[in-house]
Amino acid sequence: MKILRPFIFCLLVLGISGGLSVIPIDPAFAEPIVIEHERGTLTLEHPAKRVAVTNWAFTETVMALGLDPVAIADPADYREWVAKPDLPENFTDIGQRGSPNLEALRAAKPDLILISQELEMAYENLSDIAPVMVLSVYDDGNVAFDTASTMMRKVAKAIGREAEGEAYLKQVDTKLAEYGARVRAVLGDGNKITIASFYSETNIGVFGAPSLPGSVLKRMDVPMSYDGPVSKWGFARGGLEILAPLAKTTLVYTNPIPDVIYQKVWSSPMWKVMDFVRNKRVYELPVVWAYGGVASGLRFARLLAESLESGPVQ
Repeated sequence: MKILRPFIFCLLVLGISGGLSVIPIDPAFAEPIVIEHERGTLTLEHPAKRVAVTNWAFTETVMALGLDPVAIADPADYREWVAKPDLPENFTDIGQRGSPNLEALRAAKPDLILISQELEMAYENLSDIAPVMVLSVYDDGNVAFDTASTMMRKVAKAIGREAEGEAYLKQVDTKLAEYGARVRAVLGDGNKITIASFYSETNIGVFGAPSLPGSVLKRMDVPMSYDGPVSKWGFARGGLEILAPLAKTTLVYTNPIPDVIYQKVWSSPMWKVMDFVRNKRVYELPVVWAYGGVASGLRFARLLAESLESGPVQ
């Protein structure tokens, strides 16, 4: 009887309507969702509605697609380092990104758990709770923004929001072109940008082409200065000396920034003689997550345009 049900259902609709052109499909007989990920193939019988996220790139991606995650890792630090989009009012805090609390995760009753390669060692344990999809934006050789876009499409498919995902990505392309034109208008011809994060007076990160800032700048058609070797996260690390070869460019640094930078770096002789300081080409970005997904990439582009238009801080 179950086998005949869809057929009988269609006949009844056709008979009653007298030739209705669109026939409702029984959700119970919808095609399964099949997605390739880093551990093989994930098959979901229905779109996931209760999604647990174990890093901030997933957190912002799921929310950008219009779904509030039911479980989120490191929410307090998210508010400091990522800031936007705002977290939902109700969710389960599952603890640290590197070691989520399995009991809290189980209590959240997810129907999909999103992880990257950093948590792959816990794949089997997590799979006992709910289906797990492994997608890594940051890995050696990855171009962050391109990989983040692919990740967003796969997440959108898993939660039944493919149309929303494509619309969002199309809007992002339009916005990046707009922000790129605004940035180039401030920079002028032949000028390049250096994007840096200051972690301490001796620990400075400079972003390269594969990074999220670097790959977004490429989409914006804005020239980037640093082209040397980088980590899998897309940046090189060093002291103030790492900025010396880039001193004739325009420097943009991210927040949050430790107080020691204001106290020691800004007052150091090496800093004061750098060309971008002497010629007032130092700009500050509000908080933006440089290791995020498409949403952080879009936020970076907007804040960059706004910061350059507002003028240098030094």
